[in-house]
This record gives sequence, C-alpha cells and structure tokens, in this order.
Amino acid sequence: MHLSIRAHNGDFLFRPEVVKSFIYALLLSLKSIFGILVFDYVLMDNHIHLILWVPSTEALSRFMQRTFSALACFVNKLHGRSGRVFGERARTPVLQDGRRLLVTMRYLSLNPVRAGMTASAHEYRWSGYRHYAFGEPDPLIDDAQEYLGLSGVAATRRKMYQELVAEIPGRGARKLPEMTSRYFVGEIGWVRDMLRRRGFLSKRHPP
Repeated sequence: MHLSIRAHNGDFLFRPEVVKSFIYALLLSLKSIFGILVFDYVLMDNHIHLILWVPSTEALSRFMQRTFSALACFVNKLHGRSGRVFGERARTPVLQDGRRLLVTMRYLSLNPVRAGMTASAHEYRWSGYRHYAFGEPDPLIDDAQEYLGLSGVAATRRKMYQELVAEIPGRGARKLPEMTSRYFVGEIGWVRDMLRRRGFLSKRHPP
C-alpha cells in the first residue's frame, strides 16, 4: 500500500535533519516489530510517503499509532509547541502490484525534484532512490519484487531503474490515465473490481 500523511496546515515541521533522522530510525525500529516490509519511502519537509507490505490491517493500525504518536511528541518537543502535528488521517490505498508499484516508486523518487528541493533524485538523501538506482545500502528498504524482476544482473537492474526515473514524462508531473480512489490505486478495471468486491460499488452504478 501507499501510505502518505501531511503535517498540520502543510507546515514544514519535518524540515530539520534531526526530525528526518528520527523518522528513519523510528521506521527502522518498528517495521520488524509489526512484520512490515518497506519497499520505498521519501521523507519530505511537510509530508511522508511510504510504500509498504503489511501482514494485516491490525498490524498496520498499531504500526501507524506507534509511529505517529512518537513522531508527534518528538516534533512538538523540538519546536517547543503543542497541538496537532498531522493535518488529517493518513491515506493508505492498496496499490496494484506490477507496473503500478514501479510507477509509484518513481513518483516518490521524484518528489524532491518536483518540490524544487534538488535538481535530481540522486541528490536527495531521504528516499530509497540511491539504494535502487546505485546500490547504496539502506537497511530500511526491503527490495520490491517488481524491482528485482527488472533484471537478474544487479548492475543492469540499477541502470534500468535510473532510466525509469529519468525518462518519466514531465519528470513525474503528468498523471497517468489510471484510476485512484481512497482505497485502491491501479488500472481502472482492477480498481473497479476491487471496489465492487468490497461492496463500495454496485454493478448498476459504475463510477
């Protein structure tokens, strides 16, 4: 799934390097406790993106509660403030695997570029891009099967991922003609089928 959450009012509460270091260490510590895999991430100044595999909704709920409560306490203490740290509930749509997961990974890689924080993805420290594109060790990352399937040769695989990110139209700004809901993200037919299976749609009333 693609978990994303923003700071309250879009404030840059996560901008200090010490906050990003805290988030990274927190995720690294809690992922193993709850049996969660982190396929990719990017830590921005006012929001966080994670691509996760979770064993159950209960594990996800407990993981988010522990993560966000600890982060809120740390941020408030650091900035000498009180009150809300997050603007709204985290979004956790289920991602279609295969192509859609790779598309979302390169979306995360280019987030700092779109925000004008860096000129290229490899210049940004707080994402999984350097691991996937250049093989830099990153203990937080669990290699996505879609990435491993690009090639059986590690050097070729890294090169292919660099090209996937560099050649995306509009450097990631252009949206793909696929369907996004609060619950699922993927090709239109897949999303409609998943919504229908869970009772969100009626066959008589397509979106």
